[in-house]
Amino acid sequence: MRLDGKAALVTGAGGGLGGATARRFAAEGASVLCTDRDLARAERTVADIELAGGTAVAFEADIADPAQCEVQVAETVARFGKIDILVNNAGISMHKLALETTLEEWNRVIGINLTGSWLTAQAAARRMVDAGGGRIIQIGSISGQRGNMGGAAYGASKAAVMHICKVLATELSGQGVMVNAIAPGPIETGLSHHGPTRKRAYTDRIPVGEYGTVEAVANAALFFASDECIWTTGTVHNVDGGYGAQGASYDPQEISG
Repeated sequence: MRLDGKAALVTGAGGGLGGATARRFAAEGASVLCTDRDLARAERTVADIELAGGTAVAFEADIADPAQCEVQVAETVARFGKIDILVNNAGISMHKLALETTLEEWNRVIGINLTGSWLTAQAAARRMVDAGGGRIIQIGSISGQRGNMGGAAYGASKAAVMHICKVLATELSGQGVMVNAIAPGPIETGLSHHGPTRKRAYTDRIPVGEYGTVEAVANAALFFASDECIWTTGTVHNVDGGYGAQGASYDPQEISG
């Protein structure tokens, strides 16, 4: 198994992407701390893992609280004796036109998606450096690469998450810590909130002609988490069906479709 004996922290593990990644890692032999601000959702992911014969623990953590970013990393070490892998997945989505976005909304998105992600990565990286190595996987978004309608706060937060990947990869080079990011495109998750009009518009612009799956993202995360990732760091890997390879424009009506 590709992650046999590894200890992983997957944040936002009660959701679609996080849950799929946690299940994939456990199936490959990792012990996984599944954190989520909704403990019941994390527990459902853990139940799936245990039913399949894997090892996982549910833990409640809300990265909107800076202190809990450190706590979830410390809990991983307390439970499993180390932290080899971090999947920085927890976050919130918001699609709202820039001129209608309030400061409160902006601060909430940035505080969770960027600051919470950063503090968790920082806490994990410190332990990985002390241990001689590890893997950090930042979950960004194709929205952080494009000027999407309604994507001011969310897109800015994800662009910064992917930039942090490059900075950490550079600074931790030579210390055994590989840092990479995944930029999912339109994918069926609990955060998508795409009504039929908006979903149809997206599908028309995806070269492969359909939405992606959470399993596709989990498979990419598995490579970055594994020992096969020995000379790849500081990259942003798009999992988007070719969506980012071609230009697109948006009609404002799609935001509420």
